[in-house]
Order: sequence, then C-alpha cells, then structure tokens
Amino acid sequence: MIRTLLLFALLLSPLSSSADEESKVIKIVAGEWPPFIGEKLENFGYVGDKVQRVFASQGYRVEFHFLPWKRAYKKASEGEYVATAVWMYAEERTEHFYFSSPVAQEQFVFFHLKETPFRWQSLSDVEGQHLGGGLGYSYGKGLDQLIENQKVRITRVEDPTKAFQLLKYRRVTLVPEEKHIGMFTLSRLPTDMQDLITYHSKPFLSNNSYLMFSKSHPKGAELLAIFNQGLMLMENAQ
Repeated sequence: MIRTLLLFALLLSPLSSSADEESKVIKIVAGEWPPFIGEKLENFGYVGDKVQRVFASQGYRVEFHFLPWKRAYKKASEGEYVATAVWMYAEERTEHFYFSSPVAQEQFVFFHLKETPFRWQSLSDVEGQHLGGGLGYSYGKGLDQLIENQKVRITRVEDPTKAFQLLKYRRVTLVPEEKHIGMFTLSRLPTDMQDLITYHSKPFLSNNSYLMFSKSHPKGAELLAIFNQGLMLMENAQ
C-alpha cells in the first residue's frame, strides 16, 4: 500500500510542478510603442524591461503578446490577458481595468513640417488643423474633446510611421505624438524624410503611463497588488 502511494505521488509531482510554473507566468498584451515597448526591441523596450524586472523580483515571469492597440484593449478587458501595457489614465477605462502605479512618463508634442512654421499657446490654436493620429489613442482630455466636437479633424493610422508619411505628403498638418516615440520613429525613416519634419518643443500633454489590470481576469486585482509592491520596492532601492 505504501509503495502504491509513493508511486502515485511520483506520478503526480511533475504535473504539480508544471501547474506551479504555469501559475507564475504573467500573460500581458501590449501595443507597439517603441522605444517604450515593442516586440522587436531589446528586452521589449524600456517599459517592457521594467515590467519584467518588477515581476521577476516577485517570483513571476512575464510573457508579452503584441497586438494592435484596439484588439489588445478588447482582449484584456474580456480577461483573456491579465494586463495590458501601457496606457494613460482615462476615467472610462476604469470600467474594465485597475490602474497600476506609474511605469513611465510621457511628453506629447505636435510634429510638423519644417517648411510650415507652427506656434501655439493653447489648444484652441489647433482648431481647424488636420491631425494624423493612432488607432485607439487618447491624446488627453483637452485634445480628445476637440476631436470629439469636430473642431479638429483626425485621420487615424496604425503607427507613427504612417502618420509621418501623411505629414510628408501634406495629407495632414500636424502629428500629435509622444516626443521620444516620435524621434525614435523618425530615426528609423529615410534621411530625406527626417530632414522634413520637426516638432514644437512645448508639450500639449505631460502624463504618466500605467499597466492596466483586467477586472475580468480572476487574478487581476491580486497581481495588481503584487506588481505595485514590487515596483515600490524597486524604486525605493534606486
């Protein structure tokens, strides 16, 4: 009888070990947003690396999955993934998500053609412009409101490269984009295109970015607390 129990335990132990390992894998869906986060970036970019290091300090391994922003949001909101990276805070998103502590800081500026000088003091100065923006992007309450009220037009495309192409061919007049992301994107484009485009140094939006944990995922709230604790410990140690 004892030998039978020992054999049964030995047969079960690999399954238990495998289940334990699987429970320590955090599946996060993300959109492409280099240099902050991206599938082909080293360690998945600055934010991707930070998220991995925080969870590793708590005994977890992160598995990133990259999808277009809208699909990433939808799948995470439905609980298919425990979290999605990275997003600015918006009140309507709290219906489906918990927000982590901030993981990055951003500065959004207006990119424009060098041959077309652009100055602005308030967002009302942007009225009448035609923007080239990203699918699923929020640009903060002020600019989002102008877009919603149709005081500015926006053509939404899949990524900043396509937005800059629209700008090059004068199909849009401005590209609102995070400064580091815009400059990173331009650095990957042909030199003649880089020479055409610049940006206004004054940010129209400065904000934090967050990891959003799904309220539909059974471990969403638990892993949010674990991540925030790990992030706080890591930042306090720096």
